[in-house]
Amino acid sequence: MPHHPYTFGLEEEYFLVRRNRRRLRHMPKTFFARCHEALGERVGSELLQTQVEVQTGVHHDVDAARADLFNLRATVGRIAEEQGLSILAAGTHPMGVWRDQVSTDKPHYDRVMQQLQMLGHRNLVCGLHVHVQPADTSARIDLLKRLQPFLPMLLALSTSSPFWMGHPTGLMGYRQTAYQEIPRTGLPPLFTDQAGYDRYVARMVQSGTIENASFLWWAIRPSLAFPTLELRVPDCCTHAEDALAIAQLFRCLVRYLERHPQRHAGLDAGVQAIIAENLWRAQRHGYDAGLIDLASGKLVSVREMLRNTQDAVAEDIDALQAAPAFERLWQILEEGTSAHHQLAIYNEHLRAGEGRLEALQAVVDWLGEASVAGTALDLSTNDR
Repeated sequence: MPHHPYTFGLEEEYFLVRRNRRRLRHMPKTFFARCHEALGERVGSELLQTQVEVQTGVHHDVDAARADLFNLRATVGRIAEEQGLSILAAGTHPMGVWRDQVSTDKPHYDRVMQQLQMLGHRNLVCGLHVHVQPADTSARIDLLKRLQPFLPMLLALSTSSPFWMGHPTGLMGYRQTAYQEIPRTGLPPLFTDQAGYDRYVARMVQSGTIENASFLWWAIRPSLAFPTLELRVPDCCTHAEDALAIAQLFRCLVRYLERHPQRHAGLDAGVQAIIAENLWRAQRHGYDAGLIDLASGKLVSVREMLRNTQDAVAEDIDALQAAPAFERLWQILEEGTSAHHQLAIYNEHLRAGEGRLEALQAVVDWLGEASVAGTALDLSTNDR
């Protein structure tokens, strides 16, 4: 939609589980066939057979994007229920066991699994990806660098992976820890310009290390298929409204940095090391312990960072009609991310005298309900 440069789209990954025992299972062909009948190519497989991916269309209107995403979740959830299954929107499955996983039988995934070996089977994680097209698509590499300071805050607002292999990890966002076992993840290099990025990709392809730039799995990357920047750092959000709010924050940041080309222009290796530390703090604590402010060097709460960011991007919020999204972001900070809710349910059942497995079962039950709650009812609601 060239008349509006800041078009956007979302991709979400879900776990597929049995409704009776809540264990991860291999994707039945009938489920996938029914999804294709209903949604076409907007639903697809992932590396592991227990994962499902959905893709919205390209949007410039937030309400249309909400209706699209809600319809995707509701439709996939309904088809899953018809098959005796359920979908879970979370960064990790609380009771998932990676040793049980089987890769999807497709040539692309076969090649990925051949490269990654056991790391591919351990890639039992689901994320939220947000595409935003900047006004000047030739500036994507510059924006790739200057957006990095905001990634820890975006992760902190999305955490939904406090459990791994049936155990509490002590982290709010364990997905990032598991995912970074894989090569070419984490923060992208600080490329000085498009030519430097192109040389890097050409050498990687020429050497046979990667097939193309889609094998660069950084926390943010220039998309190969679209003229967009692709945000990849957030966990899959259990509540669809949270995903939409994070997408609008990212969209505002892209527009803001295009309008202010000097903001974070001097990013160097030392500053990137602080950003990496902030990413760890977001993984470990979510938004509860604060992040290092790049200007002062002091710990600053995520609430203060969001307030400062909101003030900075006020013009962009108005231009992109993103005010409701920021209301939702403040609601996340008041009520908690999915990780907070999962841990609260888990600890409540432990205090009631139940065992660890029973407490985890309660968490999974909540995830199954919350992942589709409201999506088929009122597409304009902001209620959880």
